[in-house]
Parts: sequence; structure tokens; C-alpha cells
Amino acid sequence: MKNVLIKFIKAANSKDIEEIEHFLAQKEASFCFENLSSNQDVPKNTDFCVLFLDFEDEEEFALAKDFMNKNKNLKTFALLKNHNKTSFLNAHSLGFCGCLNKISDIDDEIFEDDLEDEDSFDEDKTHALGIKITDEISHEFAGTKILIVDDIVENIKLLEDVLAPFKFEFTSYTNPARVLETIDDTRYDLILLDVIMPGMDGFQLANEIRTSEANAQTPIIFISASSEKQDKIEGFNFGSLAYIEKPIDPQTVIAQIYGILKVRKLNNQLLLEKENFIAMLTHDLKTPIRAQIQALDLLLKDYFGELNPRQREIVNEIMASNKYMQNMAENVLTNYKTENGKLKIQKTKNDIKATIENTVENLKFIISQKNQSIKVSYKDIKDTTAYYDDIEIKRVLSNLIVNASEYSFDNSVINIAVEKLDDNFKITVSDTGLGIQPSNIDTLFKKYSTNSKDYRKVGTGLGLYICRAIVNAHGGTIEAARPKDGGMSFSFTISLDMPMEKKDIRLDGEQGGKD
Repeated sequence: MKNVLIKFIKAANSKDIEEIEHFLAQKEASFCFENLSSNQDVPKNTDFCVLFLDFEDEEEFALAKDFMNKNKNLKTFALLKNHNKTSFLNAHSLGFCGCLNKISDIDDEIFEDDLEDEDSFDEDKTHALGIKITDEISHEFAGTKILIVDDIVENIKLLEDVLAPFKFEFTSYTNPARVLETIDDTRYDLILLDVIMPGMDGFQLANEIRTSEANAQTPIIFISASSEKQDKIEGFNFGSLAYIEKPIDPQTVIAQIYGILKVRKLNNQLLLEKENFIAMLTHDLKTPIRAQIQALDLLLKDYFGELNPRQREIVNEIMASNKYMQNMAENVLTNYKTENGKLKIQKTKNDIKATIENTVENLKFIISQKNQSIKVSYKDIKDTTAYYDDIEIKRVLSNLIVNASEYSFDNSVINIAVEKLDDNFKITVSDTGLGIQPSNIDTLFKKYSTNSKDYRKVGTGLGLYICRAIVNAHGGTIEAARPKDGGMSFSFTISLDMPMEKKDIRLDGEQGGKD
């Protein structure tokens, strides 16, 4: 049996008294009412206390604050006389276990026998009311980026106060439209959205966020005064990991957010371990693949005797397979370096014509397997020199050409057109192959996005993603289109007016000196 102490100041009406008595009697709890102003002592056998006060009244608020300071180890709830935000904020600021609109809001688990031991609410343990934020937990999530969107400033302040012990970095907005203007400026770890807002509700905003580059995968929690079942279902349909009802219970919010961030952290650790393994594997694969290519090249040059036509055909097929594996391994490794900020663009003076010719030469074995050809045209260009990273632009060209070859028919032609636009070169790689549905064009450059299964092909979904990262790092752009005669067309520009011979650029766009 639980012993409950009810503290109040001004006389409560009979209806409130009856409600409290009825609820505690149902729980088979022993309880008593005491006037807070006349007696600050608490019986030793008290399991928890409830303060039934007007927290907007200065006198009652001061007495409640004094009581909480003298009884820090006592589990105490605030039962609000006034059910509004000001009263809730005032009560919350005193550090109650929970703020109640009605006595029955007390969690049933408080009355269970297995929580009667005094160790049940040890400061260093997780308990029925939520998570105690220890220094270790606070340090674990310090700097986590949280976005809060609510049209009411007081609600934002309340959430920031509740979550303050985590030492998060908060970005808050009261205008949903402003969020969309800046959503790609920061990659957040968690987004908290109010549902009911003027102009754009939380569901509409979440739908827009899901199309952003930086936060398409960021966890979202909806917070709303609406308890309608359909709203909750709609929230989860938008991928929300939780739906918190207002007025919020601080301990519930803390526990839910802690759980979400903990799971996200574990997932990120697993992903990092996976990518580290892939990076190590692909790095180790590069050496034997390169050795095989060199050996096959010697065979094709008749260093060990002349090959007959059938032997040459087989060696060419093996060479094409090795070249393809080499390209895939390079893509996976490049993606790893890109994600970890380890890949840098080294701009030097190069000749675009030579870069394209070398790339085409390296891919001749892949192209020959389908009896395809590559046609390169230069539109009224006399000087083809520019400052760019030759290795990385070759990687872009290789990915685009291999992509064009894979999705083109046998005996087809892959066209590469080079033209000058002001101070930039524009390079277009196009084919007349299978093409792609117009609705899928927007997803082509996203990581791990691939349509290879639709055409029974093998693909990692990294080639075009890497192309865009490299071109963007050069200050250029890349886009895809579907020509009228079918197939696909990719074009990108290379800046001419950025001589960076003594500097480098990371793929995330940050500048720095050489190592």
C-alpha cells in the first residue's frame, strides 16, 4: 500500500476532493490532506506527495518552491488548479516528477509493489517516470542538433528547458516557411514538429523535409494537443518515431528522446563499422585487380606469344570484367572517403581533350563487349585547358560512360559533346538506350539509388551520387535529362576561373592547405 500526502493551500472545492479521494481509494492507497502553508514537515513513511496549487499565484508558488527545496528526495507531483501553459511552465520549473491536469494522470506503475523499495528511484537508475540524465548521458549527447518548430514561443522554451540537461544544440522556428528556406543548411539529429500551425501544419512540413538533401532521413517527432487517433496514425505514416501529446510530461519526453537518440547512435555505429569494412575490403581488392589488369594487358600485347582469335576474345572479356570490378571498387572507396571528408579535390592545369581520350581508352574493353562505340565532338573550342582534378573528373566520365554502356543496346553509339559556355566547359554524355521513367530522374543522384533491378542489371547506386559530389566540389553542376529519341543525357560544367594549384578542396566544399 502506498502512502500519499496531498498538500494544498487554499481550500479545494468538494468535487476536487472527491475526485482525489476516489482515485486513491481505487489504488488502495493511504492518504491525508495537509495545508502547505501551516506545515512543511512530511511523515517519514510517505511514498510520494502531490501539491494541489495555483502555480500562477506568487504566494503559492513561493511556498511550493520552498517545499521542493526542503524535500528534494521526495517524489512530488504538481496537480494544476489552472490548466494553462503559464501554470504548467511555472510548475515545471520547480522540478516536479510530473505535472498533472487531474489526479488520475499519475502513472499506474507508481502504485506497483515492485517499486516500493527506496532504491527504485535511485538517481543513477532508469525508473518508471523516465530517464535520470547523468553526467555520462549528458556528455554522450552533448552537441546533438535538435530542430524545434512550433508557432508558440512558450512551447519552444518549455521543450528547450526540459531537454537542457542533455546539452543539445537547439535551432527553433515559429514560422514553418522559414524552416524550408534553411532546411539544407544544417543536418539535424532530431526534429520536433508541432502539428497545428498556421499556414502549414506539421504533416505538410514533414513531407517537405523528407524531400530535402540534408534531412531526408532525420528522425521526426510530432508534438500536438490533438489526441485524435487519426492524427497519430498520420504522424506515424510520415515516419514519426513518436507522437507526444500536449501538455507534455517532461519525464516522458526525456525518456522518448533518449531512447530515439540511443537507437540512432547504435545504428550509426553499425553503419560506420560497415563502411569501414567496405573501405578496407575495396582498398585491399584494388591491388589484385590492378595486377590482373596489368597481366591481361601484357597478354593482349603478345608479350608471351601471339594469341589466336578465340584466346584474344576470352582475354578481352576477362579484361572488361576486371575493368568493371575496378570501377565498382573505386566508387565504393570514393564514397567512403566522401562521407568521411577524406577525399580532396586537387586542382591543376589539365587538358580536357586528353582527359576524355584517356578515359575512353581505359574503358575500351567494357565498351567492346557490346560492340559499342564512343563519339566525341568539340563545338568550336580552340583551347581545351582548364584547372580541375584530372583523376576525379576521369572518375566522373568513367561512371557516366559505364552507365551509358550498361543501359544501351548492342552496336549503339555513346556521344560525348564538349562546348564552352562563358568561362566554363560543359560536357554532355548521352546514349539512346533504355532510358528511365521521368518520375525517377529526380532520384538518380541520391546515394544508393539505382534502377538496375528494373533492367536486371548489377549496380551499387553510388556512381551518379559520386559524380555529383565531385562536380559540385569543382564548383560545377550536373543534371540529367531524357532526350526525345530515348536514352539518357548527363551534362556537367567545369569552372575555368578557379586556379587552385596550391590549394585543395574537400568534397564537402571546405577549403584547406595540402597535408
